[in-house]
Amino acid sequence: MTTPLDVIDMPSPDEFVGRWLAPGRPVVVRGLSYDREAWTAQGLRARAGGLATLVYGSLFDLEDIATLDDYLDDWFARGDGVPGDPGLLDPGDEVPYVRWYNRLRDVEAAWGDEALARMADTWAAPACLPRHDLVLPVGGGDPVSDRFPYRGLLVAARGARTRLHRDPFGTDAVVAQFAGVKEAVLYAPGRAAELHLGDDTSSYGGFLDVRGDGSGRLAAEPDLRGLVHPGDLIYIPRGWLHDVLVLEDSLSVTWNFVHQAGSRELIRYLQAGPEADSEWEILRWFRTQAGCPDLTPAELVAELRSAAAAAAASASR
Repeated sequence: MTTPLDVIDMPSPDEFVGRWLAPGRPVVVRGLSYDREAWTAQGLRARAGGLATLVYGSLFDLEDIATLDDYLDDWFARGDGVPGDPGLLDPGDEVPYVRWYNRLRDVEAAWGDEALARMADTWAAPACLPRHDLVLPVGGGDPVSDRFPYRGLLVAARGARTRLHRDPFGTDAVVAQFAGVKEAVLYAPGRAAELHLGDDTSSYGGFLDVRGDGSGRLAAEPDLRGLVHPGDLIYIPRGWLHDVLVLEDSLSVTWNFVHQAGSRELIRYLQAGPEADSEWEILRWFRTQAGCPDLTPAELVAELRSAAAAAAASASR
């Protein structure tokens, strides 16, 4: 039976870590601090409309590189229907999705660093997020200004989707919602085998398309389901599979991280031998950009375990 996502007011970092992050419990948190006027299509266009964006399909397949202005002109504010009803789109529409990530590797592309920098004075880091005992980003992180690790500005027209997937190398994810409404359905980590299809073993592929028949019914009953409104933060723990449908033209920022309390999944990923995984190369690049030595997976596991032991010893004093 599907359970509604818990919705809570902004907790302290200690409460967030203890009640939600450490046990890996998804939650929606109310009370983001941000400039509502800046986080509109018009406000974002004024600051970043001429910048090139990365435009993706529903399963992280890059479809186009276009300016933000072009994407907003083509896809935002479509039709005269009731907000929140994706069925009003033309039949067969595959609505694309701007995922404007930080630079993920040393190649030239339409990365989102400049757009995120232009919006940095319009919002504050969610007060519940811990700043200490982070494995990634190295040395602590702030989703407003941080360039490490995964961070992205998401611009999505009504009807866009992110198909069922789980986030890479054991990271936790938070999405700060600034405009529009999304629906998220989540499946517990233990259901990955049930929902897996084909030979694709990556984080982003090989899972059942739970909304694929276009009927509005889900092909597999989720464990959790809920809406994310402007001013909300959704926390998606490591290993949880999730599918997201955009119900209203949407602006948000996503950020991935690993905390000591949730680092076991990263260790498992490293122990499984990730050398053939493209995400491992991104993780290596992230660490070297932060001034860390380029370690083998086994060496990084030893480093993480040493850091966890030191943190546990410090907490016990």
